Amino acid sequence: MKERSFYSNLFFSLGLNLLVKPAAIFIIDAAVQNRVGDAYGIYFAFFNLSLILSILFDLGINNLNIKLAAQDIEEAKKRVSSILVLRLVLLALYVCTLIAIKVLTSISWVEYELILIFGINQFLIANIAFFRSYFAGLHWFRFDALISVFDRLLLIGTMGYLLYVAPLGLKFIDIQTYAVIQLLCYALTFLVAIIGLIKKVNPSFLKPDFSLMKSMIKESLPYALLIILMTLYTRSDALLLKNFAAISEVSFYAQAYRLIDALYMFAMVFAGLLFPMFAKQIKNDPKQLEVLTLQASQLLLGASLIFVVFAFLSGSALLDLIYENTSVLSGEILFFLSLAFFGMASNLIYGSLLTANGSLQVLNLSSLGGVVLNVALNYWLIQDAHAEMGALAAAKVAAITQLTVAFIQRYYCYRLFHIRLPKSLMLRFLGLLLILILFYVGVWVVLFSSRISISPSSVIILYTIVSIALLFLFGFIDLKEIRKLLQKREAMK
Repeated sequence: MKERSFYSNLFFSLGLNLLVKPAAIFIIDAAVQNRVGDAYGIYFAFFNLSLILSILFDLGINNLNIKLAAQDIEEAKKRVSSILVLRLVLLALYVCTLIAIKVLTSISWVEYELILIFGINQFLIANIAFFRSYFAGLHWFRFDALISVFDRLLLIGTMGYLLYVAPLGLKFIDIQTYAVIQLLCYALTFLVAIIGLIKKVNPSFLKPDFSLMKSMIKESLPYALLIILMTLYTRSDALLLKNFAAISEVSFYAQAYRLIDALYMFAMVFAGLLFPMFAKQIKNDPKQLEVLTLQASQLLLGASLIFVVFAFLSGSALLDLIYENTSVLSGEILFFLSLAFFGMASNLIYGSLLTANGSLQVLNLSSLGGVVLNVALNYWLIQDAHAEMGALAAAKVAAITQLTVAFIQRYYCYRLFHIRLPKSLMLRFLGLLLILILFYVGVWVVLFSSRISISPSSVIILYTIVSIALLFLFGFIDLKEIRKLLQKREAMK
């Protein structure tokens, strides 16, 4: 089967995501937070809880299925019915878990309703991701990209009308309404994805094989454990903040984390492309692993470094542009979360490689260490933090955790695959960092000395343009290589 190159699919997916997902996050989600205020902190905390519990819908099956679809599509087709039936059983287990949470805890009915809605959302998301695993495994990246943004397109249409167009009587939005609308958007995306699965993949809807279901659960348990651990050290901070700090701090933390979520969506485009390609190359052409890994590292880590510099120098100004009510510490919170994102970006590259290789023991041990480190530091630092300092403490812990896990995974990729970061690449990273800082400082010196009045949004746009230009100048994006790869289709066996 012939497929477009890594760069071709990458830039199509990124372009589509750049158009849709920022609009959903900043035009819709941020507007909802401005509308509901601190109540968004409750939404954010329980949304993160739903992400942790959502492993019940996956158990690592999606990653396993992407790998299988990339290597043996006919065998993957036979699993569709069994996995769908298994997911329904897991939904019942999830609902029972929610009932137990309500009985055993003192959460309010509003909070319980949110957890229930989020749970159904996660069920739909897990199945959409399952259908997409066939598209990714077969390298139908463009159709996969369309499905990945369809729910956001629906959300932009419905919430955009309610927030900006509807008559005054319909403009009131509360958190429960927002969650229900998200549910409807995911439900419609689920229907479109399953239609796409039937038409494009033509799966074998056989009678569910319960012995196969049992073997899949057994085979996927290491993947399930990995996802649980990764979600815990990435998402438990909001829950700890809710319990040990004021709800307003959760809201401030959510403001900065929304930017991380936005960037992480783009980074996940890499993971969606990399995982099936790594799986194929490990099987067919292991010598090419280093080339693909370095391509992804240049693009993703170079862009992540740009965001770190921006968050340090102008993160506070950006948050003030987006939100009506921010904290004096918002800029610092965003900076430490940007460092955490740099670690996340690295984990997506090297974690995908280790997962495709089946090195789950390494991944699980490093993730377990991340959980212990994250929970222990958060429990200690948030409780001891002064008023309004809890969110900053959580951001620092996120940075420490993600960078530590990233270092461990990078080290093991070196041990297993002998993938080195060339000195020339390290020098380019250093050069990019220095030029960005000098440029930013130079802009502010010129503005201050000449007393030119320029809006923060104009500075942000200028920084973005210069940053993209520097990615090309320092070779993080190679035009010659892109042109060559766009013109040539490679056989993926």
